[in-house]
Amino acid sequence: MTEENTVADTESKTSRRLKTLDVYKGMAIMGVIITHLVLLQNGTNGTSNDPSPVVQFMFSGLIMFMVVSGYFYKPGRSYAENVKRRVVTLIAMYFIAGIVLTTIMFLYLLALGYDLSPYSFTDEITGVLFTKGCFLDLFSPEYNAAVKMIAPYEVTIMLYYLAILSGGYLIYYAIVDRVIKDWRLTVVAILILFGISSAYIYFIHIQLPFLIQLFPMVAGFLLFGTLLAKYRFVEFLESGFRNKWFWIHLLVFVAIAAVCLVFLPANTDLYRVQIGDYGIFSVYTFALTSLSCGLVQLYIALLFSKIPGISHLFNLMGENVLYLFLLHMLVAKMLIAPFVHLDTTVNIPLDFYPALGLAFVTIAVILVMSHIYRRIRPDLIAKIKGESNKAEGA
Repeated sequence: MTEENTVADTESKTSRRLKTLDVYKGMAIMGVIITHLVLLQNGTNGTSNDPSPVVQFMFSGLIMFMVVSGYFYKPGRSYAENVKRRVVTLIAMYFIAGIVLTTIMFLYLLALGYDLSPYSFTDEITGVLFTKGCFLDLFSPEYNAAVKMIAPYEVTIMLYYLAILSGGYLIYYAIVDRVIKDWRLTVVAILILFGISSAYIYFIHIQLPFLIQLFPMVAGFLLFGTLLAKYRFVEFLESGFRNKWFWIHLLVFVAIAAVCLVFLPANTDLYRVQIGDYGIFSVYTFALTSLSCGLVQLYIALLFSKIPGISHLFNLMGENVLYLFLLHMLVAKMLIAPFVHLDTTVNIPLDFYPALGLAFVTIAVILVMSHIYRRIRPDLIAKIKGESNKAEGA
């Protein structure tokens, strides 16, 4: 892919659907859900916090969501317009979801007869919205104790992602138009952004509200996605499926990912800011492993997109990625709370196979809920408008 293959009109390029990315979003969110509901407490061998390559590989999808977001950047808007369109919406969603979802689960457990008196609902909401362990040393026992405390009604395991994505966008929108014209300048910007987060974690390592220390790193991943879009990486995959270079590149990425997973494990816990174990270079090694795994996942998504049944399923999940993202822990806990006592040790106190079954049931329930909502919403809106018109006529 040469400079001549770049797309001058990014607006036109991103306006059409890229089937691979639609399938990929569904595939990635399924990996994240299985990681949250199954692997974080059971690992892949029945051991809690098992840092196996499988867990690391699946959780790389979380990083690739940032890359995909950067892939669909459309130039031409001012900084204020971009912030208003994307960041303000994400921040509103962050606060509303944090308060509403936690409150729903709290009331639900009370209705089931749970004794929640040992827990402070106010402290839980504060921890959810402003980050647990704020202003504590990331490497201290006090910090580990603060972030490991799980209230039975805690269902916002993914909410921090909205915070760091919002902060990443604030940096990204300020520089993307200035650096993307030259790939070398873009690469330098990405390395600098990774370096800022890495240096803070290594030298200062104090937890900040909203995980502010990760904002530069997220901006770097967003820029990487925009760089891929400049050279039409996904379009290249979709058009080169039968080309031998497609398979050669795939084998190269698989080899790189395998080496990284074995020798440079990325770790999987952004919320606790546990990113690799390589000192000042931790964010760089984390990015290398996550991105190499993520690129392999894109190739897998392309292969899945060629299989009608699987393609349709993952595409459906990709269309509902926001609902799956926000609701999976809430739905999963609501499903098991009447039968399994929720405590402060793990989010889902089930063994591997029951938890895996729960993950699939949770996905199915959310997809059905989304389908019902999409079906009744137009009728509700029409009804509301009709009643409003009647009232005005009266």
